[in-house]
Amino acid sequence: MGGSRLNQAAKIARQEYSALPDRIHPHMLRKTKAMDLYQEGIPLPIIMRLLGHTNASTTEAFYAFATTDMMRQAITAATPTPTAPKLTDSQLEALYSLR
Repeated sequence: MGGSRLNQAAKIARQEYSALPDRIHPHMLRKTKAMDLYQEGIPLPIIMRLLGHTNASTTEAFYAFATTDMMRQAITAATPTPTAPKLTDSQLEALYSLR
């Protein structure tokens, strides 16, 4: 879908979903779908092949990376007690930066 057709479709969609960005481009759709797949638990090698990447680092760096919500869910799932305090976004980001 060319840029102009895509923007025409986005203009129509914006009537129902006002948060849609003003500028839409094909790469944005590609990246959004890759992130959706990753957040749904699709393994990175599968996403990599769908995108046609030969190097996993490209996929990891630009298309499939852990969001704050994904980190929160992982930590919550690993917490043995339901009464454990929820971590704030800044705490999660601090933990994530300890690579």
